Amino acid sequence: MSKDNDWYMVQIWLDTNERSQAWLSRRLDIHEVSINRWKRSGKISEANKLAICYITNQTYEQLFN
Repeated sequence: MSKDNDWYMVQIWLDTNERSQAWLSRRLDIHEVSINRWKRSGKISEANKLAICYITNQTYEQLFN
């Protein structure tokens, strides 16, 4: 994975905190297939980025800059 994609730091956070994509899917109340699309494409919408920041208690800059 490249640091240029949106998924990179999310995956690092999940690994560090021993959380799964299924956990993220449940917390965001979206289908796990959507998470897999983010992972494959490296792109996450702004609204979902903000939701990820909220549930992980991380700032936008920590995860996406």
